[in-house]
Amino acid sequence: MGPSPRPEGGWERRFVADAARAREAVDVYTGAGFEVRAVPARLEDLGGGALREGCESCWLAQAFGFQVIYTRRPPAAPVPRGGGDT
Repeated sequence: MGPSPRPEGGWERRFVADAARAREAVDVYTGAGFEVRAVPARLEDLGGGALREGCESCWLAQAFGFQVIYTRRPPAAPVPRGGGDT
């Protein structure tokens, strides 16, 4: 799915999940009214330290299809003007 959503677009990174949990998260956040994106995890999404040093090929993330979940609130719908009972 292309590059990660940018914070300036109102997107918030929530967490990294395996493919099954990512699908559940998309359903839950969508049901709560959020816009949701699940993008394939990259090496830098998996944290630093020992994991990064021991996983330079990123085989674990690729093998299990880890996804990074991003959400944002949808833009506010315009409030209709007038339109009341007259």
